[in-house]
Amino acid sequence: MPSKMSGLVLAGIAAYGTSTVYTAFTAVGGGLAGLSTGRSVSNRGTSSSSQQSSRSEPSFGTSTTGVCVLGAAAAALGVAAAGRRSAGRQGEVSRAANPRKFNEQLPCSSGPFSVTVGKAGPSSFSILIAGLEKAGLTSALDGDGPFTLFAPDDKAFEAAGLTAEAVLAHPDLVTILKMHVLPGAIVAKGFKNQTVETLGGPVTMRKGVKGVMMNKAVINKADVEIANGIMHILGGVILP
Repeated sequence: MPSKMSGLVLAGIAAYGTSTVYTAFTAVGGGLAGLSTGRSVSNRGTSSSSQQSSRSEPSFGTSTTGVCVLGAAAAALGVAAAGRRSAGRQGEVSRAANPRKFNEQLPCSSGPFSVTVGKAGPSSFSILIAGLEKAGLTSALDGDGPFTLFAPDDKAFEAAGLTAEAVLAHPDLVTILKMHVLPGAIVAKGFKNQTVETLGGPVTMRKGVKGVMMNKAVINKADVEIANGIMHILGGVILP
């Protein structure tokens, strides 16, 4: 039981911060302690048999572990309920989960903000970053947004036969990279057979046996939340 509660508290801290969870923790724990203390005082004038019965009841007010466990459970339940409310709003992107904008997120190939696709380990976006810098698009992704970025990782460029040198020397570099950026936020719930207007022109989104495709590039991981939008990891590169 305590180990499960510890995991829930850590999840709450990661999502809402230490102070929020501590406040819930203290309030619930303190309330329980107060209730138990009041019950103990009222029982002092009773008969010995009543006192014996009172001592046999479990008292969370005199047990530090009990207070902590119940306080942690209440905090964790609050976090879970908030998460369910957020998830229930179709199409809404939660920006509190990740405070980083695109240009801060893409270099994260390790640590808590890294993005893992399947069993391949954290994705690296060094080729995409270099391309965005060469094309002069990094400032656009620093805006308030929201934007949707269909982000090919380094393995996606390699699968398309594009080295970093080939990408940077490509005559249509700006257009190709703009085709990976969409004004507004589209989450997985909005994926359907349609044509979307990217900054680089129309791109066909279609659902098939392999998954959701953007032209011929499959989406390997959807709904990576970013402070100014949403990111979907591609297994290929969107080409005209």
